[in-house]
Amino acid sequence: MRQVSKRTMQATLAISVALVLIVVDAIAAFNMDALTVYGNEIFIISVLVIIVPLAILDFENQRWISALEDQMPILVRGVAESQETGLTLVKALEKVVDNKMIGHPLADEVKKITVQMSWGASFEDALTNFKQRVNSPIVNRFCALVLEASHSGGTIKKVFTATSGFMEEMKDIDKDTSAQMKPYIVIIYSAFIVFILTSVLLAQSFFAPVEGAPQIMSDVSTGSVGGLKDFFYKDMLVSGLTGGLMAGKLGERRVASGLKHAIILLMIGYLIFFFTIPPAWV
Repeated sequence: MRQVSKRTMQATLAISVALVLIVVDAIAAFNMDALTVYGNEIFIISVLVIIVPLAILDFENQRWISALEDQMPILVRGVAESQETGLTLVKALEKVVDNKMIGHPLADEVKKITVQMSWGASFEDALTNFKQRVNSPIVNRFCALVLEASHSGGTIKKVFTATSGFMEEMKDIDKDTSAQMKPYIVIIYSAFIVFILTSVLLAQSFFAPVEGAPQIMSDVSTGSVGGLKDFFYKDMLVSGLTGGLMAGKLGERRVASGLKHAIILLMIGYLIFFFTIPPAWV
């Protein structure tokens, strides 16, 4: 469990896109017809090559952020209680870490704050750096509240005391919101499965008999049957990708969180189509 920087994510995306472009150009150089025959397969593999590394990095980063956010109310409450005993802010932060009230990764960030303050940085500067390093909704709200109260002339001790209960309420609200949005993820998965089943039924019950009786249909009509199957494939791939990203936005309020849903939907859709509506090259 570790933090993944935006620079790492951007570099991974650039490398993945470059790899896909190189491979596609190589395929086109050796056999241009392959791009048409295996177009759907090349598309899904290209998408997976790009989004799978991003999904892994984003999942790792979100685990780090979630572990940190879960401990934020404990940190605020511990600092508030320690300051009630007369300790300075730096000593209160150190006590929370030394007493192991919080653990990794928040303890590591608190140590950075105390080190910066011990080197002469103001509490506002250290907290601003903490906010920029973590960049999570709960931490941003907490830092904005504390910094605004500090700039307005309030004492840090009173700010932490008043904020401790607010932090716990924010965490509970976020959990309730996530729980309420879960049904919408189920709806997206259900809609995708309905689309898959409808496509399979149409292909097997209607288009397959027509394709098997070319004497009934003209060459143009028979060719259009294959085109419709190819359309189902492309529609499935686009629906799986966009539906997954939408599920992430609705469920976790982040489009990047939908990468894992997109991977699942793409794999489910393609495997079902491959065994029920085989592509033309099979």
